[in-house]
This record gives sequence, C-alpha cells and structure tokens, in this order.
Amino acid sequence: MHHNHHVHHTSLSDYSWYELFPPSIYVLAIILAFVYFRFVVRDKQGEKLATKWQQTSMIASLLLMIIIKGTPVQVLGHNYLFSVHMVQMAVLYLMIAPLMILAIPEVKWKDWLNKKTIFTRIFHFLTKPLLALLIFNAVFSLYHIPLVFDAAVSNPIIHYGYHALLLITAYTMWWPVLCPVKELDTLSDIKKIGYVFANGVLMTPACALIMFADFQLYETYRNVPQLFETMTPKEDQHVGGVTMKIFQEVIYAFVLGLIFTRWVKKERLRDKADLELIKRQNNQLKPELK
Repeated sequence: MHHNHHVHHTSLSDYSWYELFPPSIYVLAIILAFVYFRFVVRDKQGEKLATKWQQTSMIASLLLMIIIKGTPVQVLGHNYLFSVHMVQMAVLYLMIAPLMILAIPEVKWKDWLNKKTIFTRIFHFLTKPLLALLIFNAVFSLYHIPLVFDAAVSNPIIHYGYHALLLITAYTMWWPVLCPVKELDTLSDIKKIGYVFANGVLMTPACALIMFADFQLYETYRNVPQLFETMTPKEDQHVGGVTMKIFQEVIYAFVLGLIFTRWVKKERLRDKADLELIKRQNNQLKPELK
C-alpha cells in the first residue's frame, strides 16, 4: 500500500543530473531576474528606482530559491529527510517571501496596488493584519497534518498547488510587517512587534507536534533508505521540528530588532522636535521678561 511515486535510490549518485539540478528552477530564476532587472529596477524613463539593498535582496532571494529547489537539497528533502524539507520550507516562507517584498521599490508597489483590479481587491483584503496572520498559520499548520502532507508530497498537482498557496499566504503574512507603501502601512511599530510575536505563537503548535511526536508522522519518510546512518527517522523528524522553530525564532527576532530600532529612531526624532519647539518658545518669551 505504498502509494509513493518516488523511486528511493540508496545513494544520491543514482539520480540523474536532471533530477539533482532541475532545469525548471534555473529557468524560473532567470525569468524572474530578467523581469526584475528589466521592468522593476527602473521606471519607464530609465530612472533607477531600486536601491542597491533592494537589488541585493532580489538576488539573495533567487539564490536561496536555487539552493533549496534547484540542487540535491530538493531530492533530499522530498524523498529522504524531513528535516531538510523543513529547512526548505523555512527558507521559502520566512526568507524568500520577505526578501521579495523588500526587493520591489515603493513606487512599483504603488503603481500595481493603485490599479483597481480584482487582484488588488483580494490583496487588500488578505493583507488585513488579523486575516493575514490567521490564514498563513492555518495553511501552514494544515500542511503538517500527516494526511495532507503525504497527499501533497505524493501528488505533484496538490504539491505545487499547496506550495503556491503557502507562498501567497506567506507574502500576505509578511506584508503588514514590511509594508513598503507608506499609505498602506497601517500598523504602528508597537503593533508590528505584537504581530510578529503572535505569528511565532501561532506557528508553535505545528512545530511542537513534530518535535515531540514519538512515531514517524509522515508516510513519505517511512521506510526510506537512510542516506545518513547518524540519524534515525525519528531523530530526523525531531530535528525537522526544531529546525523550523529555530529558523522562525531567528528571523522573527531579526525583524523585531529592525522594527525596534526604527521605532527608537522615530522617538528620538520626535524628542528632538519637541526640544526645538520648547527652545523656540523660550526664546520668544525672553524679550518680554526684560
């Protein structure tokens, strides 16, 4: 009753180059890079819109995509090691998604979001902070229910469909925190900090389930040849849960740090402005006191 479409070879050298380095990923990366550098970096007049940082984050996100999907990492994660699969997931939804949001200049986001299309309507609806938070975490947690997970891994259509859904909800989840468009940036810094914390809390149950399960949750990784003798399937599963949690903690901590420093800067500027005001008022009062 093993309905797995994968052939489990006993070593990676049994796979073809085509399987180990799927060309489709490289083609996709090239297309995305072309579109980005041709249409997003500059405006129609050829003026540069994207900063060096933004261009760097685009390149970083494409490189990460190639590493997790276009190398033997993909074969390992898909066929052998749940822990590797979790790293792939973490990189995709916690690193690639936010990097891509940050890579696009504010002007471009504005151009796209000001158009009144069905897409922008859906986008505005799905990026409402509470919805974005709940939807991503619901989709993420559902994925880790063994029934759903095994179905997704054993059927390419479900697999790509579900991952596309996860990626879209990852974008909507990150949007309220990273919102590059000032007018749409509705959350105060304090609320953003709360939002990131809530996210961490909501991600915990799925990770905990995986970290503490005493049996192999996923059919996909049951009875597969062990490429690395050091780790039993059960340990692999625990490592997967822990890895996801660590990744998420580190990235959220980093984002919290960013929000916090920005908030402190704003407060400092506000204090400065207040001081200036007091000074000015004092100077106006002084002549009258003479």
